[in-house]
Amino acid sequence: MSKLRNRYIPLISIVAATVIVAGCGVDYALPAEYLSDGELLSESMDDAASKLVGTPSLTMGGPYVLTNLDEIDEEYSILYNRFEDALADALGETEVGVVSGGEDDGADSVKYRLLECRVLNEKSSRGKVKRVGHTIAHIRIFHGDEMVWAGEIAGSYENEVPKGVISKLVDERITEIGPQAPEKGKNPFIEPLLVTGITGALIYLFAVSAQ
Repeated sequence: MSKLRNRYIPLISIVAATVIVAGCGVDYALPAEYLSDGELLSESMDDAASKLVGTPSLTMGGPYVLTNLDEIDEEYSILYNRFEDALADALGETEVGVVSGGEDDGADSVKYRLLECRVLNEKSSRGKVKRVGHTIAHIRIFHGDEMVWAGEIAGSYENEVPKGVISKLVDERITEIGPQAPEKGKNPFIEPLLVTGITGALIYLFAVSAQ
């Protein structure tokens, strides 16, 4: 009997230790593949910047000065700084290059404005959620004082995680740019058909009001 008791003592100790740790509310590090809001948005910015490099008008000039078209609101400074880094990295890997800290008077320049930069949650299977980092930026390319190209570039990056860890991946330092996040208690998932329907209705109302 004593041998049987001794055999179960280590198991009981492990269980007890587990209960104690759980009761203390110890937070374990999430797996590296579960990207935070900031990491998702950074990946989407890199994707958008890579699209800019493929613009034919860009290769006709350079090196470029990077200029923000907006006065940066402090609450968005993290996103704007990271986006400029993404542009600088992408242009720096090409032959056109980028001028660090240069003035845009008379120089070739790439001017930018962030139109949208946010994380969308979409329903997935097996209790998981597909999180999509989404970035849209308006870009203007100048050769000297002449604007040679203007348009939007968009980038995205997807990551699937268990539904229960979403709140732990939120980056409180970041104020996202774009449509407001769902109010507390509302469905946090963006339904593509719903978004399409709202967009279509807004376009229709705009067209009617313009007549």
